[in-house]
Amino acid sequence: MSFDLVSVCLGLLDKLDTKFSPEAYLQTVENFQSFSDNERKFILEVFYGCFDRKNILDIVVNGYYLKEGKNCLQSDRSLYTFITYMVIYHIKYNGIEYLYILNSYKNQEKIFKFLKYFLNDKNLMTWIRDAWSTLLDINFVEENILNPLLKTLPELNLYMQELENNIYYTKPVSKPPVTEPKPFNITQPKPRKVLLPEPLPEPERFRTLKHSKSANGIPSLAKNPNISYEKKSRIVKREISKSANENNAIKEPEKIFKAKPFVNRQNNLEPVKLNTAAVLKDEHLIKRQVDEMLKKFDYLEMGQGSPNEFLKWQTEMRLNDLKAEHEKIEMKKLQSKLTYEEAILAKANLVENKKAQVKQIQEENSLLLKEKAEKEKKENEKIKNIVNNILQDEKKVKQIKEQVVENKKLIAQQVIKESERLEAEAYKKVEEEMRKKIELIQQIKAAESIPINRTKQVDLTSTQGYGFLSEMSIAELTERLEITKQENEEYYRRKHDEIIKSKIEKEENLVEKLNFINKFRNEVAFNEKKESLEDKKKKVKEEVKNSEALTKLKKKLEETKEERNKITLLTVNKQEAKQQLNTYANQRKALESQRFKELEQTHERYRFLNLESAKIKIED
Repeated sequence: MSFDLVSVCLGLLDKLDTKFSPEAYLQTVENFQSFSDNERKFILEVFYGCFDRKNILDIVVNGYYLKEGKNCLQSDRSLYTFITYMVIYHIKYNGIEYLYILNSYKNQEKIFKFLKYFLNDKNLMTWIRDAWSTLLDINFVEENILNPLLKTLPELNLYMQELENNIYYTKPVSKPPVTEPKPFNITQPKPRKVLLPEPLPEPERFRTLKHSKSANGIPSLAKNPNISYEKKSRIVKREISKSANENNAIKEPEKIFKAKPFVNRQNNLEPVKLNTAAVLKDEHLIKRQVDEMLKKFDYLEMGQGSPNEFLKWQTEMRLNDLKAEHEKIEMKKLQSKLTYEEAILAKANLVENKKAQVKQIQEENSLLLKEKAEKEKKENEKIKNIVNNILQDEKKVKQIKEQVVENKKLIAQQVIKESERLEAEAYKKVEEEMRKKIELIQQIKAAESIPINRTKQVDLTSTQGYGFLSEMSIAELTERLEITKQENEEYYRRKHDEIIKSKIEKEENLVEKLNFINKFRNEVAFNEKKESLEDKKKKVKEEVKNSEALTKLKKKLEETKEERNKITLLTVNKQEAKQQLNTYANQRKALESQRFKELEQTHERYRFLNLESAKIKIED
């Protein structure tokens, strides 16, 4: 019913007008008698309070709309008045519990923003206090409004924190866990028995042919086999080449991938059409390079040293920097491995400590459960005594409530009579105002119906006669505008010719500069020779690997690994040992199967070669 109470109060405040009595609005509420006595009392108190103290509440609401609520809707005005009345007057007598009725309202963010603005110390103690003091006495404002409100500020801040958590820090909806399929517990098939290779068949022994007349043609055919046995010789050659390729493929090692060397194509770039800005930049750079080269030659003529010594020193320093960088990288790698090994040892120690802590906690829990059972018995006895006292007090409260209901009925009848009298007076005032407005409208319409001549003749040659020095007629203006147009056209033609001449001159200068740039680049291309530092970097890496600091770290790493292996051997379970044995057996079986396959392949190759050799002998 909390949402119904808030909606009823906001609906009444939307219709509120000080001209009419509040009893007239209460009659419009549907199912007002269906509410309980406490709910009716709450609605009446809020509505009458907002009606009587409308000026005080409007100060806060109007200030919010002017400063921070510029984008807020005017339809929410009744909600803000309801909140201000509850904070200033209702909480003072009934406590902060009634504010939780607002939790049923949909948009909680509006309530939080308004309370944050209203309960700010700067706003309360500066302009809100000054605005209230204009309507009421300052002492009355501080004693009856500000002091009780400041006392309830910590409770109100807690309420605002709850609102903020509900709005901005809501937990996401937990999704149910997804079912994961489990594998079937099927018995694994037994491995097949490895078959032994069959013995190779012996080659057939062919009987020798008798000497015949055709023996004279055999040596000629052996020299040129493609003459008579063309098809057979080609097939035999093809099979021989296949077998040879297979043997070579087995013997040849796998080719290692190597990246192609980087080709420096900066000097062999194709010609590109340059922009004017690019040409000017290149010319400026080339001039600077030429000036630097001339300065170097001047210094050499004066007897100063060459920069080769500095370059040698620079290369040595770079190599030293590379050594230091490689040492740092390898030290970090070894240190990371050391930390990994030390972490494993620390985990083993933690497990033992936790087991001891668990035993202590179990003993403490058993003692606490016994103490808790004794306390519960004592508390149950106290609760029974308190319930008996409350039942006796409730009987007295019922009699007092009946008396209060009778007094409220008498007050309601008096209020209804006064509201009827005030409504009759208000209707009379409204009728008089409407009659006066109708008379004014009739007078205005009569004045507008009178015709007025507003036509005015215009003379283009005459001036208006205001007495200005530069005053002239419309005809003079048109003539002067035509003259100015002609002058502007002549000016633009001259400018156009000047711009074309300047463009031609610029293009000629750019062509000269491009020729100068191309000459300089062609000369520099022959003289450029870049020195490579790749060989020196390789030597630096080898020296870094053999340093003393890295060898010490490697020894430490080996020692920690030995300690970790000892601990793992002690802590390994029986199931892990079985898994290791199974994996070892599977690997052994896989290796045996590969070995037998290789034997079979070699036997088949020998058979193929023997058959080929037998065919060749037959042909010969």
